[in-house]
Amino acid sequence: MRITALRASLAAVIASMDGMLATATAEENRDLTAEEQTQFDAWSTEAAGLQASIKREEHLLALRASAATPIDVGPSGPGTVPAAVKEKLEPGVMVGRIALAIAATDGKDQRAMAAHASEIWGNETGQIVANMEQSTATKGGYLVDTAYSRDFIDLLRPRVVIRQMGARTVPMPDGNLTMRKKTSGTQAGYVGERVPAPTTDMRVGQLTMSAKTMMALVPITNRLIRRSSFGVDAMVRDDLIDSAAVKEDQQFLRGAVAETSPTGARYLAAAGNVLLMTPNPNLLTVSSDLGRMTLAVKNGNLPMISCGWIMSPRVREFLANLRDGNGNLVYPSIEGNGTLKGYKIAETTSVPDNLGVGGNESELYFGDWSQFLIGDSYQLALAASDTAAYVENGTVQSAFSNDETVVRLIQEHDTQLRHDRALSVLTGVTWAP
Repeated sequence: MRITALRASLAAVIASMDGMLATATAEENRDLTAEEQTQFDAWSTEAAGLQASIKREEHLLALRASAATPIDVGPSGPGTVPAAVKEKLEPGVMVGRIALAIAATDGKDQRAMAAHASEIWGNETGQIVANMEQSTATKGGYLVDTAYSRDFIDLLRPRVVIRQMGARTVPMPDGNLTMRKKTSGTQAGYVGERVPAPTTDMRVGQLTMSAKTMMALVPITNRLIRRSSFGVDAMVRDDLIDSAAVKEDQQFLRGAVAETSPTGARYLAAAGNVLLMTPNPNLLTVSSDLGRMTLAVKNGNLPMISCGWIMSPRVREFLANLRDGNGNLVYPSIEGNGTLKGYKIAETTSVPDNLGVGGNESELYFGDWSQFLIGDSYQLALAASDTAAYVENGTVQSAFSNDETVVRLIQEHDTQLRHDRALSVLTGVTWAP
């Protein structure tokens, strides 16, 4: 509902104001600078406007309640029905059910969508569909309740390597987030009695994120929709997750700088932390290159909370099978416990092996992934069409000709690094088993 989004936006503004005051208090309880005071005043004005909007929405809700006729999507009949135990759903399944309800009715009539959901999955699901808000930004689309959207997004963590490696997800309810980032560490020292405290040398910058829209298209056969039953909702959920996860994995790692899409780790890392593989690789140069990568991050004076490697399957196989002059494995821990030099490994085909002029180069990533931020709006929008077209293996497919319905999922997020020296990237990697 709109009032929920307004309250979330107000909470985000208040959090920004609290953060600014906390920063000033931490820095010897100083006053706000002129620039900070201007920003604080702007947030105050924004908060006042949101409070006024919330009051209008509350008044409108009260008026609606006094005149509303409840939507009955359940079976009618005399007598009473004993209360049933609430169904415990697998995470993300409700998103699959909503997608199927929209697809089954072409998303044009919310009452029909609710009736279909009630008939297949029961009155509770029907009421959820009946009360969905239509997206103003997505023609014909519907917003999934934040709780179910969060369940769905949480399922992406084990399928997207950067999420899996410990990237931090921060809420971005109004589509924008501004916060402080550290650009250098603090200095501390010992002092004698009645000697002033040393001046700290912490430098901070500003980190901003704004929602970028990602669309995923999933075709579903109309025969499957017509035969909606137990298990189909989970199947649709998994198809939506797979489609979103593949794109996130690619974008979060190597997405180029652009206004309409999140920037990947490759282009968020400090220029000095982007290293080139030593030519003519051998055991010594490989070991040296790995050491250069870890040292580049350690020299950033980072907390090293969630460190690890991200690599292609080819590079992992090379390192796992690398042997010394006596035939011993150099890095037995790769197969032993999935670590390299004491840090965990994640592999993904989203790191390509066909880069460079010769088409045989890859990249290797190391970092403290807790410094990688993913700003999520925690709001999914779903739409469906049985006349849409989509591309499959380079060929345009017609949903109408194939007797399919295409479900479109829209998700909003952005990426940033709290410290650009938190990551190092080795480029031009030709290591191969």
